[in-house]
Amino acid sequence: MANYELMVIINPTLSEEERNTSVGSLKELLEKNSVKIEKEDVWGDKKMAYKINKSDRGFYILFDLDMDGKLIKDLSKTMNLNTGIWRYMFVKKEA
Repeated sequence: MANYELMVIINPTLSEEERNTSVGSLKELLEKNSVKIEKEDVWGDKKMAYKINKSDRGFYILFDLDMDGKLIKDLSKTMNLNTGIWRYMFVKKEA
């Protein structure tokens, strides 16, 4: 197991309920795959460096995870199906 950060950018036009559903399904996916969420840091609505889907804003959430890096490929396949998630990135943290 290793420590990773997961940065997620969610569609800012979603209602709070839709956003919570999207984040909830992401957390379910992580827990189902034995990924331990160490910390969840909600940054909220922020201006992005470039436009995504004609929007210059995004709703940011940063997760600290304890997981096996081999899971990233499978998690990515499922996360790509979540239309509320615009972008995400896994980064391995230095020990």
